[in-house]
Amino acid sequence: MQKPDIEKNIFLYLTKKESATINQIALKIKCEKKDLTNVIQNNTKNKSNPLGFILEDSKTTPYRYSIEPTNYDTIHTQINNYLKGIDGILKLYFKSMSKKNSVFQSDNDQNSLSTTVNLNTNGTIMLKKIGLILDRIQQLSFLINYYKLTNKIPSHMMMYVDDDHSKCLQAYLEIINKLKNMADKKESQQNAIELCLFKHQFVVNHMDL
Repeated sequence: MQKPDIEKNIFLYLTKKESATINQIALKIKCEKKDLTNVIQNNTKNKSNPLGFILEDSKTTPYRYSIEPTNYDTIHTQINNYLKGIDGILKLYFKSMSKKNSVFQSDNDQNSLSTTVNLNTNGTIMLKKIGLILDRIQQLSFLINYYKLTNKIPSHMMMYVDDDHSKCLQAYLEIINKLKNMADKKESQQNAIELCLFKHQFVVNHMDL
């Protein structure tokens, strides 16, 4: 099961339950426990992730999880602040990846007859950092869609919803397009980027946009 499907199924299940354990959730949504644990950790609300939609009760054994969606006023503020904040960071990342030899291993490091291209250390580090940014943007988009589908957007925030969602999509696609250009349309380089960066089908599909 892919990450977006796991997120959606967790959300739908916990909205109907006061709380549940990892084992209960895994059994209900038919998901591997390891994959479920990773998704829950990435979406648990804490100081470093105020947009997390899952609450963890660590006072119980085993831990129990419940839903507490972030109010839309906070989401709106986070979208504007986060997208502005990552602009400078992304410029530094892409500057560090501006030359092919700063991302991919040189031809001397590979079999000249091979169709496989590998990332060097810098390329791997930078792509993983960009992957975390894409994940956060996807999380913001997920929360917006949830509020729209459940009609839980406060009336005073209705005027911002479409614009907020558009900003997320635009920021996401700008990053994807820069990555596509970096690969010079070479399938081997494209594959190297996808293998490192795209950990779930949701992101891979967006490479074709």
